[in-house]
Amino acid sequence: MSDKNAEIIEIGQLAVTAGNLLLNEPVGFFQEGLKQTGYTVSQQSVVVQQFYDRLGIPQSGLYIPPYEHVFRKGYQADGIYHFPPAHHDGGADVEAIYSAYGFHLNDINTSVLFKGANIPGDHLGFILVFTGSALQKIGTEKNIDERFIGNIHDFINNHLDDWVDLFCQLLPPENDRGYLKALADAVQEAVDLTRCWHNSELDSVIPPTPAINNA
Repeated sequence: MSDKNAEIIEIGQLAVTAGNLLLNEPVGFFQEGLKQTGYTVSQQSVVVQQFYDRLGIPQSGLYIPPYEHVFRKGYQADGIYHFPPAHHDGGADVEAIYSAYGFHLNDINTSVLFKGANIPGDHLGFILVFTGSALQKIGTEKNIDERFIGNIHDFINNHLDDWVDLFCQLLPPENDRGYLKALADAVQEAVDLTRCWHNSELDSVIPPTPAINNA
């Protein structure tokens, strides 16, 4: 395996990990990782509640929506961000792309908060798991269809743009150095590396197929 392919696989693994962190309550070993990397460690019950308040329960008053179609429609008034409610079909565009490549949301291990037929597929966690899985496929398979690679570039361009940067900025409270900051940093790192791959490969990419591009 070439160094280039190994790097693509590693980026894909980071994206999948970041996506899973957004989709699941923090567990004990993640807390241990926080301590080792200089983040503030809180009681397990505290960080689990932060997960629910920040990512899972719109009525918490602390909620930052992880759904692309919701977050993009947010607006700021008097220093406070406001977001509309999610729509059950708000992720239809990305769900069509998932379906085209046999990526099924029910196969992803998630918190009970993100299970069910009405959960939009444009949750950032799902987007990252899909993108990371695709990158691992690109790095692993020989003679891969260049149009598949083009479609993944198009997906990254459309769904991992600057809305994710603002999401990562808003996710941890100001001056937070604990779980939410570590989560935001993990997501931002994975997205930044994914974009680096995307930008470095653009010159050699075959344009995406219209059927997927317009899904």
